[in-house]
Amino acid sequence: MFRGLHARLTVIFILAASSILVIAGLIIMYEVHYHITMFQRDVPEFQSIQPLTHHFEKALLSSVLWTSIGAIILVCIISYFVARNLSRPLVEMRKAAEKMSKGELEVRIETLGNDELNELGNSLNLLASKLQLQETSRKNMTSDIAHELRTPLATIKSHLEAFEDGVFLPTSDRIHSLKEEIERLISLVQDLEHLTAMESPEFSLNKKQEKLNSIINKSMDAVAGAFVQKEVTLHSELQPNIELNIDAKRFAQVLINLLSNALRYTPAGGMVIISTHTDKDSVFLSVKDTGIGIPKEEIKQVFERFYRGEKSRSREHGGSGIGLTIVKRIVEAHDGQIWINSGSGKGTEVNMKFNREKAGI
Repeated sequence: MFRGLHARLTVIFILAASSILVIAGLIIMYEVHYHITMFQRDVPEFQSIQPLTHHFEKALLSSVLWTSIGAIILVCIISYFVARNLSRPLVEMRKAAEKMSKGELEVRIETLGNDELNELGNSLNLLASKLQLQETSRKNMTSDIAHELRTPLATIKSHLEAFEDGVFLPTSDRIHSLKEEIERLISLVQDLEHLTAMESPEFSLNKKQEKLNSIINKSMDAVAGAFVQKEVTLHSELQPNIELNIDAKRFAQVLINLLSNALRYTPAGGMVIISTHTDKDSVFLSVKDTGIGIPKEEIKQVFERFYRGEKSRSREHGGSGIGLTIVKRIVEAHDGQIWINSGSGKGTEVNMKFNREKAGI
């Protein structure tokens, strides 16, 4: 027994081929009968052999009939196997899609050749790979969020219990410590909100022609107080008259995030330099610090959610671990590129490149 797509394809092939054979057979039979009748009418001398011509006509018509029946049977057999070969990959794709819908994302479809069905199979395999990657990312992100929330909440809980039991006195230093943990939680939630907004299909930029130096100067002003407080020098080397077609609010978010990051990992007495330059095709912007740097083997990972180095770039420096992920999303939304040059103890330089044509210059 066969059913579904295989059955429908078989029936369609049989009906199509059989219809052609029946019509062709009827036409041939009619033409044979017509021409023999005309021949008998136009050549009276052959009336004497009318039984022979009648027998010949019957034999010819019978041959056409049985040949058509045999061809129809052959069509049924061929249609069955052709339909099975055509429907097999589609059935396998349906089964694979059903497994994917149940969460079995490791399923893959075997593909051979370069036709449309194999392209569909490759597309399903690619979809499964991306879904598997997204599922892994989702689980990791859930685990990371739980970890990031657990630590400050546990700290707050332990302090409050100590206050309640009279173990600790609520001194200003301890209350300040609790305030820092709460601020860390607020910062984490805000960063998650920003990241969720940027990864949603509805995310869009409000681009217009902006003076880049103006946005940089405003961003520097926003963090200048923190730099003074930590005794880190903030310096700019800006090429004049650069304009970009950008979302000023989002771009300022990138700059403030990068400057805050640079400040966080730069010790007192250090320096952070923000600079710009252009060439024929591109605009370049960099934020360079004299801080602790990033080990070369970790540079590719710093744009991942919640990533921190195990040692020097640890929780003690603060931050949610999402800032650079947000920066990368915003830069790429502006059709830009971002990369990092760094090394342990050598400081860090974050570079961005924007194509002049895409930037609307």
